[in-house]
Amino acid sequence: MEALIINGTLTTPEINFNAESGQLLIKGMSRPEDVLSFYKPVFDWITEYLKNPCKSTTFSFKLKYHNSASAKIVCRIINQFDSLYKSGGDFKVNWYYAESDEDILEAGEDYKSLTEVPFELVKL
Repeated sequence: MEALIINGTLTTPEINFNAESGQLLIKGMSRPEDVLSFYKPVFDWITEYLKNPCKSTTFSFKLKYHNSASAKIVCRIINQFDSLYKSGGDFKVNWYYAESDEDILEAGEDYKSLTEVPFELVKL
């Protein structure tokens, strides 16, 4: 399976998903004009990846900002991996936040409370 790489812009995050290593990254700003269109390739890639996932998968979120539409997408992404985790797969989320960014920290705490998957809040 090919990696999914999308370069970040001022309004869209960098996406770097590597199926061979199981390292998945969303980084930067997420406030795309059309959130569903932007994230469609992400959901398509994840659907394929989950058919034959790596032995260990780590999803890293390094968001500086994400709007409410993107917040719903983050929840949806994490929920896609719920079945992998519940079936015994090695899956975890790392949510990175700057020490001074209470909004991103609080968002991570909210996501963590909504899932059973291992979810680590990582201070930068």
